[in-house]
Amino acid sequence: MFTSICAFTLRDVFGTHLLLEARQEHGYLGQWWKSPFTVPAEGGGEELKYENCEHYMMHQKGVLFAPDDPVTQQILAPSGPVPGPKEIKALGRKVPDFDEGVWKKERFRIVVQGNYYKFTQNPDLKAQLLETGDRELVEASPRDRIWGVGFGAKNAPARRAKWGLNLLGKALMEVRDQIRREEEEEEAEQDN
Repeated sequence: MFTSICAFTLRDVFGTHLLLEARQEHGYLGQWWKSPFTVPAEGGGEELKYENCEHYMMHQKGVLFAPDDPVTQQILAPSGPVPGPKEIKALGRKVPDFDEGVWKKERFRIVVQGNYYKFTQNPDLKAQLLETGDRELVEASPRDRIWGVGFGAKNAPARRAKWGLNLLGKALMEVRDQIRREEEEEEAEQDN
């Protein structure tokens, strides 16, 4: 069981001054946090570059439903500067042939994989994630009952019985556990 809750919000990612991108304590856990990483391209070729996990998730959504569609290509390699996460999310909503049932089956795996890349390729973020210990990670978003709990940070603990799915929090905890296992295996190999 978890020892305590570590709640993070979209406000943590951007702070109260969006233009200044003031970042708060747990913002690094969010999908929109700037955390560049690369992913090997299928079939070889140049590595794919992502600015954050939202970018990865929306591109993978496109690959899942319409890999050759211009929207999918625009998400990955837009002409001009890479759009911000809000614009990337909007493009993700335009992916053709979207199937909610298929997305429900694949979304968690995609977000776990994106966050694995994020945290294993950004050592400072990885250290911060591991420093959360065994705390339960919760996206405290009053507007999101799928990726978050559906309540803000102040109300979430008291409303636990009514929480949403908190898929992002669960994905982050899975990544944290996977990184720990890998580090333990690496240490054991070095000891042998």
